[in-house]
Amino acid sequence: MEVQRVNHRTVMGCSTGKRMFLSEGLAEEALIQNHIRNDYRPGEGPTNIYECAICGAWHFTSKNAIHPLLEDPDVIKRIETERRAYLWEQRLK
Repeated sequence: MEVQRVNHRTVMGCSTGKRMFLSEGLAEEALIQNHIRNDYRPGEGPTNIYECAICGAWHFTSKNAIHPLLEDPDVIKRIETERRAYLWEQRLK
């Protein structure tokens, strides 16, 4: 089992092997960042988050309904704007 150090706390990795987020808010922001950095087609990639019954942390999923944040017009605009900036950063490296 993988051991991670997060904010001076030791956290054991989840037996699912999925990336762990210690709070719902962190998982939501990571979901948005994931969509900024990856140009997913509608319905592709992770579409929601859930609290794991095994480890208690939050994980991405693509099996449940789309998270309301990914349908929010302000968040959609943020994803598009930050994606353009991210792509320019990658070109200038």
